[in-house]
Amino acid sequence: MQETPVRGRRPDVIQLHTTGKASGRSRANPQISRRLSLSISAPEQPQTYASLPPSPISPSPPPSFRHSKKDDVNLPPFSIWDYLREELLATDFDSHQELKWERVSNFLQIPLAVEKIISFGFILCFDSLLYSFTVLPIRFFLALFRLFVNTVFHTGDYLPPSQKADLLRTVLIILSISILVPLTDASKIYHSIRGQDTIKLYVIFNALEIADRLCTSFGQDIVDCLFSRSTLLPLSRKHPFGSHIFRPLLFLLLATAYTVCHTLVLIYQLTSLNVAINSYDQSLLTLLVSNQFVEIKSSVFKKFEKDNLFQITCADIVERFQLSLMLIAVAFRNLIELSGSEFELTDSLVLPQSFGWSRHGSIVWRIFSPVMTVLMSEYLVDWLKHAFITKFNHIRPSVYERYTDVLCRDLTSGSAVGRRGARKHSYVDQSPLVARRLGFAALPMAVLCVIIGAQCLTLIHGTHSSKYGSQTMVHISRNIKWIALGVLFWLCFVVVKVMLGVHLVSYAFHRRAGMDAREAEDAINDFGRDPIGEGKEEQIYNQELKAMLDRRQDDASHVSEMGENEKTRHVKQEGKGGRLKLEELTRFTMVKRIW
Repeated sequence: MQETPVRGRRPDVIQLHTTGKASGRSRANPQISRRLSLSISAPEQPQTYASLPPSPISPSPPPSFRHSKKDDVNLPPFSIWDYLREELLATDFDSHQELKWERVSNFLQIPLAVEKIISFGFILCFDSLLYSFTVLPIRFFLALFRLFVNTVFHTGDYLPPSQKADLLRTVLIILSISILVPLTDASKIYHSIRGQDTIKLYVIFNALEIADRLCTSFGQDIVDCLFSRSTLLPLSRKHPFGSHIFRPLLFLLLATAYTVCHTLVLIYQLTSLNVAINSYDQSLLTLLVSNQFVEIKSSVFKKFEKDNLFQITCADIVERFQLSLMLIAVAFRNLIELSGSEFELTDSLVLPQSFGWSRHGSIVWRIFSPVMTVLMSEYLVDWLKHAFITKFNHIRPSVYERYTDVLCRDLTSGSAVGRRGARKHSYVDQSPLVARRLGFAALPMAVLCVIIGAQCLTLIHGTHSSKYGSQTMVHISRNIKWIALGVLFWLCFVVVKVMLGVHLVSYAFHRRAGMDAREAEDAINDFGRDPIGEGKEEQIYNQELKAMLDRRQDDASHVSEMGENEKTRHVKQEGKGGRLKLEELTRFTMVKRIW
């Protein structure tokens, strides 16, 4: 029996043409031929209810298998002797291995490049913090004196918005300190955290870190709104008292609430570090160090561009400065408490195990050894994180010079020399503008320093008062000495601030000469850059492999009813929107993700 399909008929039914007796039987029994044609017809479609709407998803096209011409070539058989000869007698080697030295060289150069920009940013954060204790009090008294003269003598001069910002900034710090002093009992916070389990402390560390970043991002907007020119201009006598006065008061209340909340987060972070360092076993200190190494896992195995790396660098600068300041405060507080202890500072003194592995060292080494352990782990984590991010994303170390140029440009534009003849900024806050790009919260850190310093002075004063008893003249003379010592320290800080500011501005202006050349050289790190350590043959092979894996024939068809538009998809892939420049980025600018 021969089967031949008939053209021009239904394609889903195959009719049989038989010869001989079979043909006669089919003509004699038309029901049998009908049954045969129905039995070998195409499979029926699945039954659906008429009340249901049709599915908007169209079936995916069948996979297409292209036959390669290379498969037609008759290759000679490969025997075991050929395999052994190739393995034992081969003298050729991979020529691409010589190109990998650039990767190794870049990997070894990253720690030095990272430390250069982090050290520069560390000094910038320290300069911004010193501003709140040295320059701001002087500006506050100048603004207060001018306000007093205008109020008493009714002169026609009005306070400029910059001096109003100085008054509000100082009032904001004083209000925050007065609210936080009764709420921050060091012993209660310490024992409340110390009584938690180890796993709870791990959650506390991570929750406080997230809260710190969220408070910094939101508080920066509140402070900018408070110190903006449009907010401060209505605060003058030429504007009558009305509803517009409530806007600055509202922003002042919001800024006070933010400063209090952020400072509480920083105080709990400081106390958590104190609990981990003063633990009588190594578990909490190990937990703190291991929590830093988790940061490597969450960052190095992701796709990053140089704008994302800039945000990571800004976050590392602020984190390094805050951690160093907190660790110094913890070590100094422990030194004060142990020096004023009734025990003798000998080897028989019971100290936590984390105070050092050697019991024959000095008390200073025993106190600062856990601090140095945490700090060195932070250094190591930053080096490894940046080294592997640049390695996996083919970014060269020269990009960190561009980051330094961006910070220097902010430093020169925010200085008095850089503002000569320039357009006035919309914000009248005279604190360093570079702190806004780094995402450094100067106000909460200043309040934290005041609170911790007051607690340390209380400990020192209580220790000495217990030694000298209740002699009135001795107390008066000692208070005068402490006041004189405080004034001398403040004068020293003013000198340090002035010298530091002059050197920073001069260094920033010296770097402006080569900024354009370094920006042109940094074009090799732009989006779409060539991979490092790969030859042309390897690049061609990787491109062909990527094209084979990204075939459009393997993708499901896009359905417009479900919001999948083919045209929009191609436009997004081409990236016609452009990328932001480094000068337009801050730490909290959304570029795919925020670090």
